[in-house]
This record gives sequence, C-alpha cells and structure tokens, in this order.
Amino acid sequence: MSCKAVLAPLSPTTATPVPSPTPATVPSLPSTDVQTEYGIGDPYFPELGNPGYDAQNYLISLDVDLESGEISATTTIEAVAMEDLSSFSLDFQGFEIDRLTVDGSEADYSREDRELIITPGTPLQAGDEFTVEVAYHGVPEPAYFNALDFKMGWLQGTSKAINVLSEPDGASSWYPVNDHPLDKATYRFEITVPQPWVVAATGTLLGTESAGDKVRYIFEMNQPMASYLASVNVDHYVLQESMGPDGVEIRNYIPDDVDPALTRNLDKLPEMIAYFSDLFGPYPFDAYGVLICDETVTPCQDGSLSLEAQSLSIHSPSEYMVSEPVLAHELAHQWFGDSVSLERWQDIWLKEGLATYSAWLWESRGQTLESLTAWAETQKQVLIPDSKIGQPPPDELYDWESYDGGAMVIHALRLQVGDEVFFDILRTYLERYRYGNAGTEEFIAVAEEVSGQELSAFFDSWLMQPELPDFPKR
Repeated sequence: MSCKAVLAPLSPTTATPVPSPTPATVPSLPSTDVQTEYGIGDPYFPELGNPGYDAQNYLISLDVDLESGEISATTTIEAVAMEDLSSFSLDFQGFEIDRLTVDGSEADYSREDRELIITPGTPLQAGDEFTVEVAYHGVPEPAYFNALDFKMGWLQGTSKAINVLSEPDGASSWYPVNDHPLDKATYRFEITVPQPWVVAATGTLLGTESAGDKVRYIFEMNQPMASYLASVNVDHYVLQESMGPDGVEIRNYIPDDVDPALTRNLDKLPEMIAYFSDLFGPYPFDAYGVLICDETVTPCQDGSLSLEAQSLSIHSPSEYMVSEPVLAHELAHQWFGDSVSLERWQDIWLKEGLATYSAWLWESRGQTLESLTAWAETQKQVLIPDSKIGQPPPDELYDWESYDGGAMVIHALRLQVGDEVFFDILRTYLERYRYGNAGTEEFIAVAEEVSGQELSAFFDSWLMQPELPDFPKR
C-alpha cells in the first residue's frame, strides 16, 4: 500500500533478466508471542484475529443495493479447530445478524466491540473441521484503525461506486473474518449488483449469471490470501484484457469516465511482470491487473492511494498513482506481502521496503549499481528517521521509514553480500515461504544461510538503531 508521498521515482532504462527458481510449499499457521482471550497475538494489535482455528475457505455472497448502500450477505467459513474450543471469535463490525450456524445448527453468539463471539451447541475438539455460516444485512461502515489517520474497508463514493481497500483491518467492516495475515485462506465471491454495474474482485472470474435487472459475478481466489487483501469493487468498468508472460491473464478495470491518457502506463504491465519474474521467481497467481478506483473514494487526506489487493492492485485516478514507480511497487507486492505475507504488523518494513526497492530496481534497470547507490545516498541524507525501521510505532506503520527506509535496508544488504548472493536470498525467501508467512527473523535467517555470513549486527544497525549507518562499501 502507498499514499502519495512515499515513493521517489528514478529514471527508467532497460531491464537485465535474472534466472527464476521454482515454487515451494510452506508450513501452516505459525504462532506469535502475545496472547489475549481471543486475539491471534500480534504484538502490536493483539486483539486482531483468533488463534483457536485455521480458516480454510471463505464463501462471501453479497447482494448490493447501490442506492441505499445496504448489503444483504451470507459469509460461509470452512475452518479447522487448532485446539479444543467451547467458543471462538470472528472479527466483525456493524450489521444486523439474521442467522448464525455452526455445522448447520443454530449457535449462540454475543458481540463485544469488534468481536463476534460464537458458542457452538457442541464444543469443538482440536482437529475438527467445521463450518460457520453468518447471514447479515446493513450498510457497511469504514473501519478506523490507529495505524492510519483515515478510514479503510468498504468505501462508497458519491457516484455510488464501491471500492474495498482493507489494509490493515478493514476486512471486518464488511464480512466476518479471522482478520490477521497469519490466517490466510482461499476465497469465493458471489456478488450480485444491478445491471449494468460491473463487479471486479480479487481472483479469477468464473462467470456471470443474469436474473432480471440484476447480475451475479462469481470470482475465486485459489491461492491463500490474507484477509486485508480481499477486495470487491463495483463501478461502470471497461475491462481491458490481454495475455501476459507465462500465461498470466492481465485484466484491467477502468471506470468508463477515466481519461485514457491516465492509463497509458498500464501497457508496461507485461514487461514489469516478466522483469520481476526473472528477478524473484514465477509470478505467484493466475491473473494480475490494475483497477482504477472511483475518484470520490478518497481515504487518504490528499485523495491518493494504492493498495496491492491480491491479483488486482487498486489505484486512485491521479497521474502519480498510476505512474511507473507506483505500478511497479504494487505489482512487486504480489511477491512481497501477498504470496509471502507478514507474521506480525511490526514487520511491515519487509513488505513495504521490498516493494519500494523493487520499484527502485525497475526505475534504475540498465543503470550501474554505483549510480543507484549514489541516488539512495542522497535519499538517505534527506530522510532522517523518526523511529527505528524495524520497530515503528503502532500508529506510524505507514510512515516513510517502512517504505524508503525499508528499501535502504534492502539496498545495504545487497551491497553487503554482493549481487549474485543478494538475488539468491530473495528467491530463496520467496520460494521457501510461498503462499505462507514470514517475518524479520525468517528473512535474516535466509540471508545468513544463503550468504554464509553472520548478519545479526548488520540488521541490528539498520533496523533497530535510531540513526542509519553508512552503506557498506563495494
């Protein structure tokens, strides 16, 4: 994700490919070191999520009334109990609940702030597979989270168009969910809207079904997805489809009133996908595209925002937010943040720093390492940290330290270990944790394993100290 001031562009040149690795499987739901009665245990936001079960799949069925803003919905969650459960919770804000069942039987429930606490008729045993179905209706209210100074989640503009941008915790503002990146799941969306409105969601479009003056769109995301990356969007879209490298389907959703000149950089997406696939390994999903959101949906103060929803990045309609560096940043998130997701929100520098550095690589391709280092040095002199890059305050997760600061850490690592080892580190990290989760500790472990160097002092000096050290000399 990025708001307007995060990225500084370089000059575009010509790419140099690097060989690709093969994908790998990853371990299941890891644990964290802080626990609350229901929260999954994120050290910064321990109330998010629930560690007692592992969600496997979400079926989200929504009927959207664009005039009133109300949705009538049913969310069905397939899950596995990770421990004996007499009760468990889902993150869920607002709405009137019409029906709630566990394995087809009515279940008792209560609500406490953002928690929907469910008590099934028969307690669950560790290892049990179970299904929760929640039917509900109401007008979604955007979520305010103290990591941001604006609201996220289900957003409807004055034009009636809808965009969903849920990072970090806005998912619970429109469906019941285990709302933490640790519990990734597959998804199916069945979204009904009035004709001729068009739906765009994360995943692959399986088909549409017309019924009178309404149409239902069916999407599936078959690769595990963090909850904040799930997105449903409704507007009068023009769909631009093409085939990208290695069979990746490219589909861009452009509102019919957007100036075509604003989207000219979208022609670079196939080249960008090929470039990053050469650097990092195969593109991790079946499709990719860019969606231009409604201009009246303005969560950021200046109206500019982009978010790496899985397989479908969302960009506000400004020249900067659809510039090459921002397009490259959000595309790179498909590897860093989407395929390999964070274990805890404190480690945000990993996904934002690696995505920002990927944009630096795209913009400086064909230039020398020395010229990129010189440019990074000028940035480093200007951007003085207010906090430690590896330990941002919980209410400042999205400050420059996580973006350009994180990219400087990545560039320093490149200088420390050399180019061949550096890109091998990134490919190994992505291959090992593909479709799973990893944090700072895992990244450092991979860097030390691949490089053969002891790097704890290096990472401590860059991530955990109030002043940035000098770049390593090459």
